[in-house]
Amino acid sequence: MNYVNISETEYCNIVINRIKEYMKKNNLKQLDLSRESEISQSTLSKIMSGETKLTLQHLYKLCIALKIDPETLVSFDQEIATETLHPIDAGIINKRFINDQILIRTTTHSAFKGYITDEPFYIYMYSTISSESLLLEGELKFTDSKYHNYCNAELVLFTGKKKLDGTLITKNYYGELIISLTMGACYCILINSEIGEICSLNFKHTFLFNQKLVCRVGAMISTSSGTSKLPIMQRFLITEKRLNVNSEFDPDFEFVRGQLRLNESEIVIKNNILKQMLSKTYSSDELKNLIEICVEEIEKNLGSIDQDGYSVFDENKIRSINALSSLKAQVISILRNNSISSKYNKISTKTDEFAFQYIDNK
Repeated sequence: MNYVNISETEYCNIVINRIKEYMKKNNLKQLDLSRESEISQSTLSKIMSGETKLTLQHLYKLCIALKIDPETLVSFDQEIATETLHPIDAGIINKRFINDQILIRTTTHSAFKGYITDEPFYIYMYSTISSESLLLEGELKFTDSKYHNYCNAELVLFTGKKKLDGTLITKNYYGELIISLTMGACYCILINSEIGEICSLNFKHTFLFNQKLVCRVGAMISTSSGTSKLPIMQRFLITEKRLNVNSEFDPDFEFVRGQLRLNESEIVIKNNILKQMLSKTYSSDELKNLIEICVEEIEKNLGSIDQDGYSVFDENKIRSINALSSLKAQVISILRNNSISSKYNKISTKTDEFAFQYIDNK
């Protein structure tokens, strides 16, 4: 509704309804509000029924009694009124911190098409506990809010552990998705109030219009689940299709792990690991042959591969090989997963100590 284009009577009714909403929210009866505002009950009754016009003096007394800003009652801006009257439907970011011309929250904007869907996306990441090798799986869902003024985000993360009754233990996060058009980025801020954790997901935004988002690899900042509770940065994969990431005989196993490693375009592998790779059995002869072709290219430059050294594979050269793109993607993922690149980056206590020692001596 555009409040500027409505009649005086309609506008007065809107303001009165807002007052009634606050009374309901604070469990106040008319007698209570009369006492708190020092407006006689008969006058207040006439104001609420529309018999008496609401004056500036009345407005002042009502706002003091209700402990609210006058703007939330008289504003023509529906979003301001909605965020204040319905705090559970206002998102987690205060409007005053958002430039809504470039940081998009309103879900009717075309930037959200393809992201808000009825079905959840599947999300995969490495466990932040060093001793655990399995990937964490979860479901990430973006849904519209009642007033279309922000985008709900909900993450259910399966820990892989079970309660005594056999039910799966999950970690549940709630927040919102904000889109930056200038940065071409999706920012998802999530809160788990049970364990006191806030984490953020950052991934590339593109306009999808009539399509659904297929997949994205993004960056996640959170806190390690280990005993040390260290800040941690890692990659995650979201996809519309569920993948089989915990069966080493499924192509998804190597592919997802390879995508989540912190690799650059050059993949560095220890040669003793490379020898083990060559001796493994793969799902197809084509896959094994392509791995051998990649290794032969390294040998052409080195003459031979030193057992104690390292080999460097250039992803761009592998992509230029005349082979199926899906096959090349599998090979790159296998190489990445066997590389020296980390699964994540923890900011350890030693890092803080070294920084302190340097700065303290300045």
